[in-house]
Amino acid sequence: MSESSNSGPVDDGDWANFDAREFARQTMFAIESADNDDHVDQLRLIRIEECVAARWPRRWLLWARLRREIRASVATWDEAYIPKSDFYARRLEWAGQQSIDLRAGWRRRQAERQAEDDAERGQGEA
Repeated sequence: MSESSNSGPVDDGDWANFDAREFARQTMFAIESADNDDHVDQLRLIRIEECVAARWPRRWLLWARLRREIRASVATWDEAYIPKSDFYARRLEWAGQQSIDLRAGWRRRQAERQAEDDAERGQGEA
């Protein structure tokens, strides 16, 4: 007997309240959240690949720009929060913040889509 068939009694009343659109939104949110985390890593890797693949003197300019941006990203954290000597923790915090920023943008877009869907539903019912 499989685990799914052993899940207990099914309450048919729950299906009456099932919202397929909301389920789809939540599913897409879960998928895109994981994608956002991967997106931050992909952007960082692509920047390094661009530096490696470039010819001189552009390579030198790209490495200089990347060094400057990395230094700026770790300089923003308060000394009391993360010691200046802990580069790893500062970069990890920066990457986490980038992921949070991407999620915030996604949530904003999701809320806009939700408002558009609600407006369409309201017009359809009128």
